[in-house]
Formats: sequence, C-alpha cells, structure tokens
Amino acid sequence: MRRNDFLRLLSMAGVGCITPGLAQPNQPTIEGEFEINPHFINSGPGFGNRLALTFDDGPTPGVTERVLAELSKRNLHATFFLIGSKVDASPDLARRLVDEGHDVANHSYTHPRLAGMSDTAVEQQLSRTQEAITRATGVTPVWFRPPYGAFRREQGPIASKMGLGVAYWSVDPKDWSQPGSSTITQRVLSASQPGSIILLHDLHPQTADAVPAIFDGLVERAFLPTPFHNFVGMPYA
Repeated sequence: MRRNDFLRLLSMAGVGCITPGLAQPNQPTIEGEFEINPHFINSGPGFGNRLALTFDDGPTPGVTERVLAELSKRNLHATFFLIGSKVDASPDLARRLVDEGHDVANHSYTHPRLAGMSDTAVEQQLSRTQEAITRATGVTPVWFRPPYGAFRREQGPIASKMGLGVAYWSVDPKDWSQPGSSTITQRVLSASQPGSIILLHDLHPQTADAVPAIFDGLVERAFLPTPFHNFVGMPYA
C-alpha cells in the first residue's frame, strides 16, 4: 500500500487526533505529547469489521504462551509490541510469535518515558530494539509504540528515519492496573468497533485470564481481528 493511499484510507476511516490514555498511572504529561501527525495512527480503516488486537510489554514467559494458546485455538492473529531487553532474554519466545503468524513491533528497549529523553537516547532505544527483534525473529519491525504513549510530535522523524510508523490505540481497558479479568473483558467488548486498535499487555496473568472471553466476544460480534500488516499496512511504502 502506497503511503498516500494509506493516509487517505485512515482519513476516510475517521482516524482523528484522539488523545490516547496513558498506559501507566501517575505519569505527568509533557507539552506536545500525543499530538498526531501523518506518521502517527490511533485506529485503522473502519470498514470490513476488522480491528487489531495488540499486546505490549512482552515477551513474558508464562503469560505470552497463554495468550498464544488462546489465539491458536481460534485461528486468530495479533500484533505484539516487544521490549527489546525482554526479546534478548527470551529470543525463542519472540521467535514463536513470528512462527505462529503474528506481527512483531517495537516498544523500546527498556520501556522508558521517551518524551523526556534526548534524540540520541531515543534513537538508541529504538535501534537496539530493532536489532534485538531482527536477531531473534528474522523480522525487522515497521511499527513502533512509545511506552506510556509518551512521544512528542517533533520526535516523529526519529522513528520515520528507521522506517517506523508510530501506533497508539483507541481501546484501552487499563489491564495494567489489574482490575480483574471480567472488567478487562467488559471494557474491551463495550468499546470495540470496526477500525479499533485494542491495547492489551502480555505481562500480567489477569490479561491472560481475560483473553478467552475477549476473543470469543469479538468473534461473536463478527469482528475480524487482523495483524497490522493486513490492517494498516506499511507506514511509508
């Protein structure tokens, strides 16, 4: 998909400058955060009942495998935004994501708040993660999600220089706060619509507890969970 066509589709689908919620509590905002430019998305095309299941902060041994098992049972596919240091610690688990047909993407190397860092430090975080994921899986990511959603508009060229689009989200059940699996499920199912990008974390057992009901609920509502390469395509092609 050519970049202009990609941006036109997102515009037709109603992609807006919605401010995504923080992925962690008690983090002060910095001027310029969350502003959306053409390198940044927070939802996908709103036709065809497609949406994206995304999982942050993995791979996490003992949790990621449970999520993978539930996806496999239903022949569903997701996008995993991986932390580079955790990929280096569990390369076989990272490789399994790709082997089972899921997309892998960049979520920084150590999960810092990038909005307050120098350009050089941000570039190191992204490049080390690109290298870790490529080394473990053979795949070089084309999408990046900033930890906490903390990324300033003027930092966009750092990501685009590496061929990385910046992906936020439109559905956040705040599973990181561990409100209980039934609450996580209810929040996802009540907020999802065609074009949604659903934010989850393969980090806590509560999320793994919730995913069977989430997946079944989405399928019952005729949604088609779709990995990023088929959902929003390549950001700069």
